[in-house]
Amino acid sequence: MALKRTSLPRTAEAVALAELRDAIVRGDLAPGAPIRQSAAAEELGLSVIPVREALKTLAGEGIVTYVPQRGYTVTELSPHSVDGIFRIREILEGEAEANAAARLRPEDIAAMRGALEAQRAAVAALDVPGVISGNRGFHFALLDRCDNEWMLRFVRQLWEALEPHRALSYRRGAASRDLARIEAILGEHDGIVTAFENGEPALALRLLAEHRTQGRSDFHRLLDSSQDQVGAATGSLDL
Repeated sequence: MALKRTSLPRTAEAVALAELRDAIVRGDLAPGAPIRQSAAAEELGLSVIPVREALKTLAGEGIVTYVPQRGYTVTELSPHSVDGIFRIREILEGEAEANAAARLRPEDIAAMRGALEAQRAAVAALDVPGVISGNRGFHFALLDRCDNEWMLRFVRQLWEALEPHRALSYRRGAASRDLARIEAILGEHDGIVTAFENGEPALALRLLAEHRTQGRSDFHRLLDSSQDQVGAATGSLDL
């Protein structure tokens, strides 16, 4: 399950929550993957109780799904769910970006540029966790300047709901070496940070909005592709 116990001094439930969340966000636990409480507890060196409580927290956030008699799985998004998430991101994230842009410092812009270069290097190395980390670092170098912590809390939750599917998309691209869309994302990021570097925050915010719209299309293509693969495996697309 790719979980590992860290040495940070946290409660057992906090350890389980952090490690499960990280494994899901990294894509080590893919959408639809079952999460066996006993196996996760054994890997983390914990009892089942804190793992169960952590899974309940993740289920409340929509990152995992609980089905009676079947247990927990990493949440699989539907096209309708994707549209719902991106609609809320459009409202909350757009406002958070505008708030943050007004408070952006030169060092924050430098951090965006650094995250972009780290992401570019990870793409070249076919390092999927590095690509995901660089992508998140790029956006949150800006978003973390927003001074509304409640807004940021919900933005982070929306991001985490999407990350397993983003990881799946990057893994498929790396496996097939079809990196065209990932390269296009790097170009979009470059345009955004360049606008900030040139003192054009209005342009940067417009490019961010366009980038988010393109992201929604990316997720729809991923879900369509996943459905096609399932159909091919079962001999039918009528699922």
